[in-house]
Amino acid sequence: MKRYAFTLIELLVVIAIIAILAAILFPVFAQAKEQAKKTTALSQAKEIGLALNMYLNDADDTFMPAYTYRNPCGTNNNCAAPTNLDATGINHWSGVILPYVKSEKMFVSPMDPTGGLAPTNFNTASNNEGYGVNNGAISFTNAAVYGANPNGGVDGTQDTQAHRISYTVNEAIMPRPRGYIGGVQIGQAQNVVAATSMNSPAGTIAITDFSNYADAVNGTGPGGTTNKSHRPTDAYAIDANGTLAYDVSNQITGSIFAMSPAAAKAIFALQPTYNATTHPGGTVPHIVYANSGRYSSKTQDVFIFADSHAKAMAFENTLKCDNFMWGDKAYNQGGKDVLCAATGNPVQVGN
Repeated sequence: MKRYAFTLIELLVVIAIIAILAAILFPVFAQAKEQAKKTTALSQAKEIGLALNMYLNDADDTFMPAYTYRNPCGTNNNCAAPTNLDATGINHWSGVILPYVKSEKMFVSPMDPTGGLAPTNFNTASNNEGYGVNNGAISFTNAAVYGANPNGGVDGTQDTQAHRISYTVNEAIMPRPRGYIGGVQIGQAQNVVAATSMNSPAGTIAITDFSNYADAVNGTGPGGTTNKSHRPTDAYAIDANGTLAYDVSNQITGSIFAMSPAAAKAIFALQPTYNATTHPGGTVPHIVYANSGRYSSKTQDVFIFADSHAKAMAFENTLKCDNFMWGDKAYNQGGKDVLCAATGNPVQVGN
């Protein structure tokens, strides 16, 4: 019986067909995998939103601050002029709603390249789980890893915060402790915000993704660069050009401007430039802590709104003056109008 072998040409044709099929199918598989992760992230975000909603039901519809200090009088116990407030320990919003979620893993996005950031104060390697500390950053209190209390904190302090976190909150409704008395910063919260005081909870972002660039969340501590994963974000500035941080105190007397898409894009472009020694500092608008483009081929991010629903959308679509989703009023500043940088008129919010 005569046997036939494949010719070289036939083999090459088969190889070419396989290569063509692979070129077609591999991107499809990659897109399907990314879509699955996006679906998981949205599901997690919805659970966080529901947890926030349950907390609000138990808290007279009042949002918690982004964080509070364990000791608002600082490590020197001087309430008029406290020092090293972070080092006293931080009660973080994620720790507040942790009892309302199924698992702490809900706070880590499946597409977060950092694996989720560690708390500012973590006291053991197991609490930090080996990741999440920004490049070169140090904990305030992790003497076992970094030596004797490099930032002047009490060794063993652990923040009340999810051990890994991929999300940050909107300061307009969940402010940070940034009050002033007699010109001296103290560790007391700005005005807490009631959901009932808002024009449109369904149109106002409460929680969103942290930056893909961990170093963009760095800040200065007494001992050097530190992880600032407890901080909130916002989409405001105190200049129309969107270059000066809104986050200064609870006594802003001038105008508050909505960040324009162009101004936000310029801030996001800075994120890859930060490192262990160069970080945003106090004047860069805190939109720098947020992310632009984590899902859908880096075109969308996940947003959890104040009424607890979640959706994925392009970041720039949240910054339109006729449908501004970061708060039409600075609710943590007593409801001060937020102005459109292009027109000087108050922004509008959708439903």
